Amino acid sequence: MSAGSTRFHRQLILPGFSEAAQQRLRGSHALVLGCGALGCASADLLVRAGVGAITLVDRDIVEETNLQRQCLYTDEDARRGVPKAEAAAARLRAIDPGCSVRGWADDVRSENVLGYAEHATILIDGLDNFETRYLANDVAVSKGIPYIYCAAVGYEGMTFPVVPGEGPCLRCLYPEPPAPGVAPTCDRAGIFGPAIGVTAGFAMAVAIRRMAGITAPSDGDLLSVDLLDGRTVRVPLGREQRVAGCPACERRQFEFLAGGRSSQATTLCGRNAVQVMPSRTGSIDLGELCGKLAAHGSFSVESGRLRGTLEREPAQSGEHFELTVFPDGRAIVRGSPEPADAVRIYAKYIGL
Repeated sequence: MSAGSTRFHRQLILPGFSEAAQQRLRGSHALVLGCGALGCASADLLVRAGVGAITLVDRDIVEETNLQRQCLYTDEDARRGVPKAEAAAARLRAIDPGCSVRGWADDVRSENVLGYAEHATILIDGLDNFETRYLANDVAVSKGIPYIYCAAVGYEGMTFPVVPGEGPCLRCLYPEPPAPGVAPTCDRAGIFGPAIGVTAGFAMAVAIRRMAGITAPSDGDLLSVDLLDGRTVRVPLGREQRVAGCPACERRQFEFLAGGRSSQATTLCGRNAVQVMPSRTGSIDLGELCGKLAAHGSFSVESGRLRGTLEREPAQSGEHFELTVFPDGRAIVRGSPEPADAVRIYAKYIGL
């Protein structure tokens, strides 16, 4: 028995699995969009199952509040403010050096998502916002790539697969993203760590079986869980749930992929922070910017980003705004969940 077979022995003896199924997993490439709680749990399950290539894309950095539920990070990662994609990739490589893992500290947006998805055989949802989920749905439908929707907040989680040609897409079930302030967020509702594990477990069971070529009757269902009441609800999804006139499935109008539905400032789940993406991106000299910001607080450049505290900018919490800037001009402003506050800070200290 080969070393690889030894590693996956307990999986290979499962009904439906075989050396051929394991080889199909090894030949698969999962694109994990977002390395928050669900992205971490999903990527951990994928690498341990033997998926051959994993690409991680996340715009954020590790902070202490992540450690309650984001299983790939350490206290040291939070102390240093390491980009999540970088820390997660290092951890996954340590789990299985035979897996090709690439981590990109970047924002998933219409301008770059097709590049990341070019060789993907499946899209995994580790996201914290609806706008990017609709963008992922556009990619899935337009390119014929399965997309595993996955979301959790409070004690609850939900997952279902978008498989082009086999069932409904996200816009069939939810034609438009919820209005601002309507859907609960982990900032307002909190997040129960076990809800992450359960939701990701159900989602990755479908993803891993699909990549291995093993089908189950329930694989196309929408599943929701509530860990406060201990309830699960399963809703079968099939061709009959596809909606006539769906903008994506039927009319093939990929508005989010075209960039017509993108925003400039996005609130980050659980961070009391907002990401600001300038309308024109480029290359910023972080060393030079660090020198200019020195008069306004304590800043340093490390691991490809500038980070510091604006000591003359008190936030409503009584603390001060924190600023993290990446080489492409993208910034995370911590201290308020309001986009207007973040845009103001960005314009004042970096320039729009």
